[in-house]
This record gives sequence, C-alpha cells and structure tokens, in this order.
Amino acid sequence: MKYFNHKIIGIAMMCATVMACTDKYDCNLQVEKPEEVANSEYLASFDLLKSYITRDASSPFKFTANLSSTDFLKKDIAYSTILSNFDGIDIGGSITPVNSLKEDGSFDFGGMQLVADAVKGTDITLYGGTLCSNQGQRTAYYNELIQPIIIPFVPEKGKTVICDFENDELGKVYGMTGGSQAVVENDPDGKSGKALHVGTDDNKAAYSHPKFNVKLPEGRKLGDYVNLTIDMRIVNEDGIYGAGMRVFINGKEFNVGMNAKTFGCNPNTWNRGAVISLNSATAPGFILPDEMKGLTEFELAVGSASGGAQYFLDNIVMNYELPGTGVTKIDFEKDELGTSYPMTNGNSSVVENDPEGSGKVLHVGTAATPCNRSYPKFTVKLQNGRTLGDYIGLSLDMYLIDGKGGWGDGMRVVINGQEFNCGQGPFNFGCEANKWGRDKIYITFLKEGEETGKGKIAIPNSMKDLTEIELAVGSGSGEWHAYIDNINLHWKTDDTIIEKTPEEKKNIFTEEMNKWIGGIVNAGGESVKVWNIVGEPLDKTMDANTFNWGEYLGEVEYARTAVKQARDTAKIDLNLFVSNTFNQSDEMGQKADELIALVKSWEADDVTRIDGYNILLHAVYSKDATSQKANEEMISGLFDKLAQTGKLIRVSDLSMMVEDTEGKFIQTSKLTADERSAAANYIAFIMKEYRKTIASDKQYGISISSMTETSTGNKICPWTSGYNRNGMYEGIVEGLK
Repeated sequence: MKYFNHKIIGIAMMCATVMACTDKYDCNLQVEKPEEVANSEYLASFDLLKSYITRDASSPFKFTANLSSTDFLKKDIAYSTILSNFDGIDIGGSITPVNSLKEDGSFDFGGMQLVADAVKGTDITLYGGTLCSNQGQRTAYYNELIQPIIIPFVPEKGKTVICDFENDELGKVYGMTGGSQAVVENDPDGKSGKALHVGTDDNKAAYSHPKFNVKLPEGRKLGDYVNLTIDMRIVNEDGIYGAGMRVFINGKEFNVGMNAKTFGCNPNTWNRGAVISLNSATAPGFILPDEMKGLTEFELAVGSASGGAQYFLDNIVMNYELPGTGVTKIDFEKDELGTSYPMTNGNSSVVENDPEGSGKVLHVGTAATPCNRSYPKFTVKLQNGRTLGDYIGLSLDMYLIDGKGGWGDGMRVVINGQEFNCGQGPFNFGCEANKWGRDKIYITFLKEGEETGKGKIAIPNSMKDLTEIELAVGSGSGEWHAYIDNINLHWKTDDTIIEKTPEEKKNIFTEEMNKWIGGIVNAGGESVKVWNIVGEPLDKTMDANTFNWGEYLGEVEYARTAVKQARDTAKIDLNLFVSNTFNQSDEMGQKADELIALVKSWEADDVTRIDGYNILLHAVYSKDATSQKANEEMISGLFDKLAQTGKLIRVSDLSMMVEDTEGKFIQTSKLTADERSAAANYIAFIMKEYRKTIASDKQYGISISSMTETSTGNKICPWTSGYNRNGMYEGIVEGLK
C-alpha cells in the first residue's frame, strides 16, 4: 500500500527553492521551507475530491458528507465546499422527532422543506434522515398518550336525620340525662314548625341534656359519620356560657371545646346548622373512640352544660362520608396483662404495661433469650368490604431494648406463612435503642411485579382477595428484643383505573408513527429519494428518549408498518435502507449477522422490501500492530457479509480516530505526521475494500462524518476548522480512485 511520506515531499520542494537562488543577488530568502508549508503546498496540488471518483454507468455511487440543514442553508464556505467536492449531503442527524417537536405536540417540518427546495436545480443529492427508530424519540409525550383514564375515588356522602320533631305530637316529652324537661313545642319564631324546648323559666336544665335513641340506616355505622349538625336557640342567655357544649354517646361525655356563645348562638335567635365534628379535636369537635365506630344503635344526647340552661333544639342531623382510607389496628389495650401471642419460630411475646406509661404493649423476647428470626402472630379480620389488595402498608411502633434487632436482615412481614423482607431494619427506619420509635416504621405494600426493598414489599396476586389473614411482623435478626405497639394495617380505596387495551395502544402509535414518517417524507418531496427506514435497530440504549415501537406495534410489524407508510406517502420510488452504527470495537461480523437476520424477518411476508444497508462506520487506527491487523480483517469481513446480501450497501458517518498502544484516543492536536499518515492509509484501505468487495451496481456510496476537525477532538477530518486541507484529504483521494 502507498505510504504518504510528507517529509520526503517537503525535502524535494526545499531543494527546488535553493536552486532558484543565484549568486548575483544577496538573497535573504530562507533556504528551507517549514515542513507544514511544504505539506500545505503538496495538499493544495490535489484536485477536488469528487474528481477522483471512478464509477461506471451501472454504479449508483455517491460521495457525500454530513452537514446540518441549517449550515447548508447558510450558503457559506461549508456550502461551497459541498458543491465543489461532494455529490450530496446527509442531513439525517439534524432533523429528528425530538428537535422537530412543537409545543402543541405537532412536528415542524419546515427545515426539511427548506433544504429540499434549496437543492432543486443543483447536482446535490439529498439524503434524508431516519424515519423510524427506538432512539431520539419524544418518549414522554408518547407515554402520556397511553396513560390510563383515572376516575378519582369520590366518597359517598349523605345525612341521617336524627330528629326534626315534625312528626311528633305537640307536648311529646323526651328523656333527659338529669332533671328538668324537654318538650316538643311550636317554633317560638313561628317559622320552622316544631322544635324541642329544653328547660323552662322555672325549671332550667342543670347539666341535663335531652336524649335520643338512634338506629342508623342499614349498612351505616357510627364510624362512617363525620359530623353532627343542630339548630339551637338560646332563651335569653340561659346556658349561653356555662361549662360548654356537650355530646353524649351511650352515656360517654364529649366536650366539643366551646360554649354556646362561641358556638354561634345569640339570645333568642336561631343558630342554624351549627357543626360538631366527630373526628377532629379542633373545636367544635371531638375524636370518636375506635370502640364506638362500629355502633349501629346508640343513645345520643346533646346540649349546653350549664347550671341554668334553657334553649330550643331542631333539625338534629348526622352527616356521613365513607372514607377513602382507614386502618385495621392491633393495639393490645383490650388484652389482659399476661396475654401471650404465638410466635413463628419459638420464644415468647407477652402483653405488659409500657415501661414509659403509654398503656399496654407487647413484650417480644426476653433479655436472656432474644428472638432468633421469630415474630409474634395475629389473626386479623380485615375491614368490612375490604380485601388485602386494598391495603397499602403496615406501620408499628417499636422500642428496641438495648438496641437488639436494630439492624439484622430487615423488617419481616409474614402473611399466611409466606415471609416478605422489606429490605431495611428498624434502625434504618429511624428507631433508636431504649426509646420508642413512634410513627417510624412504615412498610409499603406494592403490587406483584413492582420493585421491592427499601421499606417495600409486594403482595402476591394470589393474596389480594383475602379478607382474613394470619399476620406476623418483626425484625429479621438473630437477637431481637423489643416492645411493639399500634400495629396498623392501612387501606385505601383505589381510584378507578381504565387501562387502554393493546389494540388501542397499537392504533395510537401507528398514527403517531405516520405523523412523523408521512410528514417528513412529504416535506422531502422529490428532492429526497433515500431514507433510513429503520435506524439503529440493534441499539439497546435505554434513556429518556428511547421508545420501543415493537412493544406496541409488534417486533416485526413495526418495521413493516414503517415501510408501508413511507412508500404510501412518497410520490416517487424510494430507496429505503436499514441503518445501524458499527464501531471499531464491535464484533462487526456478529453484528452484521444480527442485522441481516433482522431484515430477513421483516421481509418474510414477501411484501415488505428493504433496499439496502446503511452502515455508520466509526473506524479507529490502532498503533498496536496486532490490534490494527484485526481491525482491517474485521472491515474486510464486514463488507464481505454485506456483499452477500445482494442489496445496496452504503457507508455513512465514516470517521477515523487514532488510539495508542494502551487503547486511548489521541487528540488531533497531538497527532504526529506519521500518525496522521497511518490514519489516512487506513481510511484509504476501508474505502478501497468497500469498492473492491461490493458489486459495482450495489455501491450506493460513502459519506464522511465531518468535513472539518477540531483541535480538542479525536476525529481526523480532511479539512481543518479553517477549511485548510489535512493529510486525511490525500487518504480520501486514494480511497476514491
């Protein structure tokens, strides 16, 4: 192979300069030209690149270069260099779905339209970009298109009228919790019908309140109700202050936190619809105890706690709202001291008084024999109407005695004998030794298939319909010793989720694919006859712009769909290539086999036609002789496999870098003349090997990655950044001959 020795060239030119001087003059010229000047003059002696192309009438060969559509449209030095040296331009990388996306979700094809118009009337061949690829997609937008329809859970709301007295006879008497009386009378204002008069001028109600027997509607329980509303009219100021408003349920007294005055009452005036909350400690309200939440019948009393109260009541109403969340609780308060719970693997768990005085707790293990991966077991009946699939997590309070079990192998949950590890121990949740970890441990329940660990477990589908379970929980440690309390299983009513069917998703993305393919092909018009129909099908990259068309359209069908859309859109006969990057570090032969097999699978329907292969070739010259020999053999093997397909073959994005013997790339500004010459030799080898191996009528062309190089980059190009020729120029000349 020819070796480009610029030092020899420089010496020859230097000698010619010396001979040109005569003794007649005092010549002040330098007797030597700098080597870089000699090199420049030598490179300047070459003709334009495309003038060296050897091709016969049957060859479709075109020599092109990558250039963005915007740079081409500027019509500056890059434009003139293209026109002088190349047959065409590749603009594929400059117009993609991601950078063509407009705010309204549509595509802007203006750039393609402009450059397609600009090449009309010129000899420049325009190569379009990639029509379908899993990479460089507007993935976030696509994912939004198939999001399920979510109908938020809306709590059922309603009211139960306890008493409005309209159906009572005048004079009917209601019982009181103490003395005085409560009698049905007409509204003293004569407007609202009947009301209940509590107390009299002569016999005021002294800490005595009217009682009402309540039977809730079928299916309702007291825990469903969120508040109590009443109409109240204080007579004069009798009981407007006192000890405050009170509610009684089955005799249990609740202070709502304000008196009748602050409740909104004024003398001899109705305070309509005053609200007392049943699940808030904020006045006016109180927290309904858990043990009362299941009541369906009870005695209710309400009124002003005063030594001398007199008032009217009307429209006593309880309002319910079925909650979207709730808990199933194990708290040991109802257990007798000394009650023991069974363990999964021996040892003991006994109900004792909390040493810090919070009530009853469960003492697990002993100081002498801490638990060895053994956990207390509980039989749990889940919330009525709920299944295990409705539950979203488990929480508990833990007191680690002397810190034992704080680390271990992670908190464990055992359901019906099946053990789940949440991936972190009590210390990871924030618990400390010899101190209650209140509201620290929360283990999230996920659905089967979701990623677990870091405080999360997945409930199997086989368990999601359970309404009663055997539950065990504890620290997966060989020496766990602790108090536990307030084991809460948390449930949440799911929103209604309507997923799109596979067929709906296929239709959506077939249309989205056509928006891009149809739009860009139409914009290219008759100026663009060549496209990469599928780009980088072997690329396994997964990033924010990766979208797998095959997942929704079918692993084979997506390519067939893309081909059909392109050919149906075009008004001219297109050449469609499958395009993939081949790096020097790849096993090129194996990669070629995979690509060829993929194309065969697409064409197996005897309808789909792929015209050729577009190989984006990133070559590297290695200073290690053994590695370089392997590089050259791989290039030869690649072209040989491609030639056997009988399809059009195009090499694009052809680039060259140099690596040292340690496999590190050498920056262009640090390359020696010999290294540049070796790289030029190698690109000439690649181009000649292509011309030699691929049949003439199948040589669709070669396109270089970049015309100009940078001093900080690694890619060697035929021109400097100032468009002065580099040694690579001569290598390309040799490759084209």
